Amino acid sequence: MDKGDTKKNRDVEIAVDVDEAKKDKALALLTAQNLQFDHNSPEAKAVLRKIDTRIVPMVLSVYVIMLVDKNSLSFANIMGIKQFTGITASQYSWLGSIVYFGYLAGEIPVTFFMQRLPLARFFSIMVIVWGAIVCFHSACTNFAGLMTVRFLLGMIEVCTAPVVIMILGSWYSKEEQVSRVAIWYTSSGWGNVFGGFFAWCIYHTETFRWQGLFLFEGLLTCGMGVILYFFLAASPTDAKWLSDKEKAIALERCRNNRTGTEIWRFNKAQLIEAFCDPRFYIIFLILVSTGLPNGGITVFGPSIIAQFGFTPDQTTLLSMAPGGAAVIGTLVALIVAKYTNRIIGGVYILLISCVGVIMMLAMSPEHYLVRYGGYILTLQFPICVLFVVTLMTAGIGGSTKKLAFGASYQLGYTVGNIIGPQTFRQKDAPNYYTAKYTMLAFLILTMVLITSMGMIHWLWNKKRDKQAALDMQNGVVHVTIENEEFADLTDFQIRSFRYPI
Repeated sequence: MDKGDTKKNRDVEIAVDVDEAKKDKALALLTAQNLQFDHNSPEAKAVLRKIDTRIVPMVLSVYVIMLVDKNSLSFANIMGIKQFTGITASQYSWLGSIVYFGYLAGEIPVTFFMQRLPLARFFSIMVIVWGAIVCFHSACTNFAGLMTVRFLLGMIEVCTAPVVIMILGSWYSKEEQVSRVAIWYTSSGWGNVFGGFFAWCIYHTETFRWQGLFLFEGLLTCGMGVILYFFLAASPTDAKWLSDKEKAIALERCRNNRTGTEIWRFNKAQLIEAFCDPRFYIIFLILVSTGLPNGGITVFGPSIIAQFGFTPDQTTLLSMAPGGAAVIGTLVALIVAKYTNRIIGGVYILLISCVGVIMMLAMSPEHYLVRYGGYILTLQFPICVLFVVTLMTAGIGGSTKKLAFGASYQLGYTVGNIIGPQTFRQKDAPNYYTAKYTMLAFLILTMVLITSMGMIHWLWNKKRDKQAALDMQNGVVHVTIENEEFADLTDFQIRSFRYPI
């Protein structure tokens, strides 16, 4: 081994926080169990079944409920909330945007507490609190009251995506993450299905329509938070429903991820590395580009359907169809990605959404069914984000670095969703052509950004493979630490790390 190589290895060893390593539950468990692991053994498959029957249903359910809560304002709009509270069209747009100012306010505190409190318990309490805030919507009688609860809702809700991304990355291998994240991301479809169904049922009451909608969905969210408190485990070491041996098997299943499963204390070097990683900014821009159309449709979706010529009763039911199509679209995109790769799967979905926007723009008002079909196709675009999430869960190592990328993800999503509702201007009603052209432009930009991220991963893998071949040819041997996959090293620090495409 040459002197330069020795120095590199010494640098990697110094990068490990020895005090934190001693407290790391995953490292302690693996050392105690000393397991001979076979990924295809009956025991490993039994553990995977246990994980699938507990983790996936919980993260799917909480995200469906979050999207139902978020879409409730758009259904309250056609139930008369504007008339009851006396808000203007401009003020209604701000009720959509203010949620994401709450996201901005909550981003730093949430990231701080995620690294210092038990993740599952922290998240479950936040879900209960946001359910209570949704209930408080029903008591609002003016613009000021609605702005307050919407802002607070954003402050609490901001934790959801980063927590779910951390949990899925801790439980599943790189190969499994695509399908599990895809199941999680069907929530965008199920949220529309259940949100539309709940709104349709409550719309048939004589009074207390929009108030009843908020109260019902808020109590449902609180109930979900209680379930999470008792049953959600953020990583294998926290799972009371696994034996120590099963926990070790669950950890071994994720060894090749090389991204770790535990949250260590704040690491300044990892934060600086995140800021120097070009993907940090690409992910921000991708989430801005997808958040912008999402923000507009979340607030104005039912209004867009209604302007095609449907009654409020029909609109609530027709709001379910895009959700059902999104569930099917997610499964189709998953198949495309399986036989190609994540990047092609994401671009494929965005092309379909672009066609949908063009249909809404190009078809004349008398072809309202075709325009509605275009709306359904447009709402497929959120599916592309699932591939971005899997590029993050499988492509980023180091707990502080992962939290930094999660913050970038949420910040981009927040900025996009703040801008989105403002593109739907009152003077452009009912067709909102400016908003639709803006949506189309940003969907095209998203395709470019996702492709660029795939190219970066491909180039980095090619460079690492070339260096590994040279080292082997020159007889260079790199010393590695035991269980380095769980030692809170970043993807930049682990030479054997390869990036997903």
